[in-house]
Amino acid sequence: MKLKTTLLAAAATIAVAPAAHAYQGFYGAIGAGLNYLQPDQDVESVGAFSPAFDSEADYKNGIGVYTALGYDWGNKYRGEIEFAYRQNDARHYAGDGLGFAGWPTLDGDLQSYSIMFNVIRDFDTGGALTPYVGLGVGGASLKNQVSGPNPVLGALVIDDSAKRLAYQAIAGVAVKLAEGLSLDLSYRYFAAAGTPKFDGTIGGTPVSIRHDYDTHSLFAGLRWNFGAPAAPVAQYKDCWDGSSVPVAADCPPQVGTQETANLDPINVIVYFDYDKSNLTPEASNLVREAASRALANDVNTVIVSGHADRSGGSAYNQQLSERRGSVVRDALIANGIAADKIRVESFGEDKPAKPTEDGVREPLNRRTEVVISFQ
Repeated sequence: MKLKTTLLAAAATIAVAPAAHAYQGFYGAIGAGLNYLQPDQDVESVGAFSPAFDSEADYKNGIGVYTALGYDWGNKYRGEIEFAYRQNDARHYAGDGLGFAGWPTLDGDLQSYSIMFNVIRDFDTGGALTPYVGLGVGGASLKNQVSGPNPVLGALVIDDSAKRLAYQAIAGVAVKLAEGLSLDLSYRYFAAAGTPKFDGTIGGTPVSIRHDYDTHSLFAGLRWNFGAPAAPVAQYKDCWDGSSVPVAADCPPQVGTQETANLDPINVIVYFDYDKSNLTPEASNLVREAASRALANDVNTVIVSGHADRSGGSAYNQQLSERRGSVVRDALIANGIAADKIRVESFGEDKPAKPTEDGVREPLNRRTEVVISFQ
């Protein structure tokens, strides 16, 4: 019941949480940590072995490692395929207090190899920390190798494998270390479906036992994104005349409240996706609103400045900035601004809004700036 409640809560959180994410594309991850095999794992004999027993197994704290390859859809959801290994040394199979002594000391261990398909939901906090939750399903191969003495029943020897469906619940937080690189701290509840069966011998007599398998893992790892950061999305505010303008821009003046000669210039920044020069729907709206404001007054000049980041060659970035400037100029003309009022400049990668090293994809530098001045 406790597990069911945990999984339902995680599923509900994934379904209703709001979305936004900084990257889109493939990513890789590796990690390692502690694996805690839940105590009092049920162990019981099956079949014709006599006397039948129903015991509980205890294991030492062990280790776990994983690696994953995933894809981030850029809308707060990620999907990944995960390979993991877990290992715990055996302590004992407990007695029942009624004459059955169990196996008070055991040598050997219980191992699992798993392949899981995870769906993960990120929660963007706007800072360096990104919490997340997830669910996974897949398969596990369990290897049980234990042996130990019992003065009455004889030595227990198990050396067998079992394959089962598996599932897990995930919760964690990513800590940004650098652009595209995060420290990943996570918890996983991992379990094999049903009750795996292992064959062995007790005092030389063949026996089969059923053995639960559910674990709690704490991992620390690294995750690196191969995709590019998403372009910033312009935020808008409503004005007195029903129009919408970027939050950093001024609303159109109300009639009679301000002389045209005293109007401040309108400054607009249009952002582009990586290696693109076409306007996004948000950028088109931004240009249209700027043109509408400009046409409500006496436009003097419109300066359009195209820019690029440093992820490509200098000559290519110069051409890309020219295309970005041209597409904004054409959009202004299409929205009523006279062509002879517009001057286009292109700076390539030479005037970044955010200085970076060569080869870095920086969304804030993939832009065209528009300055509209009035008579």
